[in-house]
Amino acid sequence: MSTQDTTQEPKARSKWFGATVMLLALVLVGLLAWGLRAFLLPSNDEPAADPTTATTQTAPSSATTPASASATAAPVEDADAAWDCQADLSDDAVSVADSAPVVEEWVAGGYNVIPFSEFGGCEKRPSGLRVGFAHTEAGSLMAAATYAMALDPSVSEEAAGDVEVAIAEGRDRDRLAEKAKRIRDGLEQGADGTASAASTLIGYAQDFYSEDAASYRLIYEVPTSDGLVGQVSLQADLMWEDGDWKLDPASGTTFMTSDLYQGQPYIEWGPKV
Repeated sequence: MSTQDTTQEPKARSKWFGATVMLLALVLVGLLAWGLRAFLLPSNDEPAADPTTATTQTAPSSATTPASASATAAPVEDADAAWDCQADLSDDAVSVADSAPVVEEWVAGGYNVIPFSEFGGCEKRPSGLRVGFAHTEAGSLMAAATYAMALDPSVSEEAAGDVEVAIAEGRDRDRLAEKAKRIRDGLEQGADGTASAASTLIGYAQDFYSEDAASYRLIYEVPTSDGLVGQVSLQADLMWEDGDWKLDPASGTTFMTSDLYQGQPYIEWGPKV
């Protein structure tokens, strides 16, 4: 792991197209009472700010990244690895079904914080999104938590390119790309990132894992209008495709499905755990 100074200016007043924010806002519409219309996106490879102050602070400028991580790295020819930096990732096949993987650092990414470790997030895209995950259970979980908060092709032309590297191929991906373009062009309204910016990942439950697919329920805490805390569960499905974990979208209009957390058991995991 080596240190690189890749500080970026935050993205100002971008509207979020991803289903994560939209569904979080919907299921907690009676609970959330913020009047913000946008959220300043921090640099995706800076040390994470405290999620409780993510809307008012910018993360420090130092970051720790794998030596081979690079915004200009090209995919390799090996069919089982999309990015050169994946060769440096851990191939530890230990299951995460019963115990959480170690996260070296929770870094600012998209609307909140995302995990960064030897299991993935080694390749930083021009948009700031991190891809490049280990072909393991831990790698798939890292991808799920990353895409839940940092995948949004509607915010910029650079982010539009994330569709092909982070979303599984198919009709749903095509429809999501079209929707994102309409939002970027101002032809359709996108939801802001208030709910996601205020949320905190507290755990996950693995529904299943195979070498080709994985599914997780990510549990988030979200402040409510009465000063209490609500909990939301996001369903994140993934596929191993073209040498990396990619999001298998819920539909052509939503990335992930969401619901109020109903008290099912989960493994504690997150920036404050």
